[in-house]
Amino acid sequence: MKIAIDITRAIIENAGIGRYAREIAQNILEIDSADQFTLLATHFNSNDEKVKRLKQFIKPNVKISRIKLPGSFKELAWGWPWGWYEKSLGQSEVLFAPSFFEVSLGFSLPQVVTIHDMATFLYPLQRGKKVSRRHNIRVRKVCQKVKKIIAMSESTKKDLIRLLKVKPDKIQVIYPGKTEFPAGGRLPKDIISQKYILFVGTLEPRKNLKNLLEAYKLLSDDIRTEYSLVIVGAKGWNTAEEIKDIKETQGVKWLGYVSDKDLGELYKNAYIFAYPSLYEGFGLPILEAQQFGVPVLTSNVSSLPEAVGDGGLQVDPLDTNLIAKGLEQLIEDKNLHQELAQKAKAHAEKFTWVKAARETLEVIRSVK
Repeated sequence: MKIAIDITRAIIENAGIGRYAREIAQNILEIDSADQFTLLATHFNSNDEKVKRLKQFIKPNVKISRIKLPGSFKELAWGWPWGWYEKSLGQSEVLFAPSFFEVSLGFSLPQVVTIHDMATFLYPLQRGKKVSRRHNIRVRKVCQKVKKIIAMSESTKKDLIRLLKVKPDKIQVIYPGKTEFPAGGRLPKDIISQKYILFVGTLEPRKNLKNLLEAYKLLSDDIRTEYSLVIVGAKGWNTAEEIKDIKETQGVKWLGYVSDKDLGELYKNAYIFAYPSLYEGFGLPILEAQQFGVPVLTSNVSSLPEAVGDGGLQVDPLDTNLIAKGLEQLIEDKNLHQELAQKAKAHAEKFTWVKAARETLEVIRSVK
């Protein structure tokens, strides 16, 4: 079979969808040497890092098609009802789009898309009404256009059915795998192993940092003196208030974006991973922490119960007292901490990128 995969986000982005696209495409190529692949990468500017990432995809059964196209123009062109770029995919029989941005409304060949979440439908003000409206219109058209939809969780599948009236048999839930971080990372000098609570994620309102910070302030002076709150993640949008709180709250350290090596070290040495998000399509950082045997405190909403399993505590993300109580319980109850650490590691073992890639290939092949 001749399969096309749009790897653009795998080349131009580090975290989030970029990580997903990179992991799923690389694992598909590792397990499938029989099919022929065309990998499409659309980006205008190039650099050494992008070239290095492209080279990682080179295999005997792989052809790479790179088009110099700005992202803003691609969003427009891929939204038009004609497909003059389809020739870049050669004789491909199906296109796999790792996110809705990569689906072309003009291509004639069958397409499969991964929908990561429905955040702009449920929280339109966080990205702004204009951006959310544009994305929502596109997602609706994409879900009508494609042959199959891969949802990151049962929760996202339910959202697609409820909000867009997508037929259930058009959607296949495929959980992501856990990221294996390279060795050789280092902790920042002022962070002590097993003496911090970790949060990882792009700073934006639905990550609920505001309530996590308020909950941290509710902890006793003794706990906050012994355990700092370490926040890892680049600045997103509408976060001026959160950033102000981070800077003003004693015991909080914001590291911004860190390399995969250092991120792995931060996960491995955390005492608790706190992720009380208001909404997630899945919540991949939970698995990233759990693989190191780190107990998790997360929310009891959307997909987060699916992500955490029995390897953590679930609380109401709107109740700062419950968040604080959960953190306190994980710190003071050593038996509970040890029990959840073991369950966290066992739960994370169920999620691999090889498994996700095999299931994704089955969906891709089913639309021929």
